[in-house]
Amino acid sequence: MARKFLLCFHDISVWNYRKVVPEIRSLKDLCGRGFSLLVIPCTDGATPESISEFRETLLQLESEGFELALHGYKHKAEFSQGRSYRGLVGMSLTGGEAEFAGLCEYESSRLLQCGLRAWNDLFSADGSTSAVAHARPAAFVPPTWYSNRFLPGQVRASKMLYEDRFLLTTAKGFRYASPVASFAGLPACLEKISVAFGSLIMKLPVGIPRLAIHPVDFPLMQGAIRDIIRAALNNRRTLVHYGEL
Repeated sequence: MARKFLLCFHDISVWNYRKVVPEIRSLKDLCGRGFSLLVIPCTDGATPESISEFRETLLQLESEGFELALHGYKHKAEFSQGRSYRGLVGMSLTGGEAEFAGLCEYESSRLLQCGLRAWNDLFSADGSTSAVAHARPAAFVPPTWYSNRFLPGQVRASKMLYEDRFLLTTAKGFRYASPVASFAGLPACLEKISVAFGSLIMKLPVGIPRLAIHPVDFPLMQGAIRDIIRAALNNRRTLVHYGEL
């Protein structure tokens, strides 16, 4: 079986897409194909012109071979009743970005449906049929990977692959070990360790390692990101999409 890896560009939103698209296309040139783009679907407060351009940009990237996945709802938590103590800790550690952390079953389902509606609204805002093609994103990745015990089953019931910090679980229940290298939120003293870890997991004989990159990684970590991608390709790993698992 061919060894695989995932390259996942997180946190693409209506507020930053113009800035990140050049980096995305530059990485495609290195990889030889498009990779997975994790979209924050909420566009509250954006102008109709920005929303339209955001939608058209995503559709253009998809036509170029990139894959679109759902990355939460707002990526910033709103008030939710029933959040556990563990979830509150996760919220504190992530500056309030772990919007699904520790939610009760009802609140988790409600927020997931908000994300799916925002996704459909984004792609149907022009009255086209594009919403049909995007009614089911390729995968769901909770912001910061902090979650709750109900969310994996709710995502699978919505026919999406679910990603957590260590595993990938398909809608049919197949699981893949998937260690992840990421730089977002790390102090500078740990960056070299994270780069070494990223190169290491690309050399492992098993699993589907991931490289998770964020807009805040550029330009500082640009060289390290490219080095890890080269390590994967040099170790004969094939870049895949969530939808290919």
